[in-house]
Amino acid sequence: MSVAATEFANDALHTQAQHYADVRSRIARGEKKPIVVSQAAADALTISELRQEVSLLQKALAKAQSSLRFVAEREPHLRETEQRADRLELDLADARARILSQAELIKSINDDGEEVTDRRRTVPEIVAEVLKGFPGVTWSDVKSVRRTRELIGPRQACMEAVYDERKDLSLPSIGKLFCRDHTTILHAVRKVKADRGAA
Repeated sequence: MSVAATEFANDALHTQAQHYADVRSRIARGEKKPIVVSQAAADALTISELRQEVSLLQKALAKAQSSLRFVAEREPHLRETEQRADRLELDLADARARILSQAELIKSINDDGEEVTDRRRTVPEIVAEVLKGFPGVTWSDVKSVRRTRELIGPRQACMEAVYDERKDLSLPSIGKLFCRDHTTILHAVRKVKADRGAA
């Protein structure tokens, strides 16, 4: 290494050592030396940062648009598949209910081979009996879409009575009778039983 290069390296090391010593002393004293940046440098830095941010946002937007196009192309198929799965689930629940009904019918045949008459009441009979306790409320009111306070109690009581007495009917089947979803029937059953337990 030449003498000039050695002197330059020593000067650089000395300058760096001096800088670190200054920084350590300021830190020890708790002083903060303001960073001085020219306005042009600050503007250039800001513009550069903004360009990077815009570039990132453009990439994210392109990715989101691509995802939306992908979903939009397949959405009709997804909806159809979801609807088919719902129909299959309802059909399966009805099939289970029919199997249970047939099993109960087979059990009802006595040892002599004579059929024991079916002692189950029909859904309209069950509902009519429940509605005796709610004067002015009819079966069409119970099945209607109205959600008034006067109908909620009788409707839930009817759903619970049918659910308890007709074990051969699945929740989706009972839901169809009441023009409701099976989860509504389940909620009604739980609510009436909870109210009865609290009373």
